[in-house]
Amino acid sequence: MRGDDSTDEQAVFEALADPDCREILATVAEPLPAKAVAQQCDLPQTSTYRKLEQLSEAGLVAEQTDVRPDGHHRTTYVRDCNGVFVALDGDDAFDVEVVSAQQSPDERLARLWARVSEEL
Repeated sequence: MRGDDSTDEQAVFEALADPDCREILATVAEPLPAKAVAQQCDLPQTSTYRKLEQLSEAGLVAEQTDVRPDGHHRTTYVRDCNGVFVALDGDDAFDVEVVSAQQSPDERLARLWARVSEEL
């Protein structure tokens, strides 16, 4: 996220500034339905849904839908990032990068080298 992604950056900052969102982010290392997230985080379900949506809009949590054998579906939420890098670039703007949980070690190494080369 750079420059014109200020809305996305703001969404990441706001989600990470919320202690409940941070607790949810730590809880959904494995896919969980919202009800289980609410129970584990000791939050009301309505608040849990609102915060899961906030985390999803920030690109930090992914929503998955599973179809059960009885034909009904179940929605689960899982952390979709391994980290967030925030840097202040030379133009007094923030550079925010959400590290996707889907990246392979090769992709993460390539991203690291790209960032190092930007600094040189």
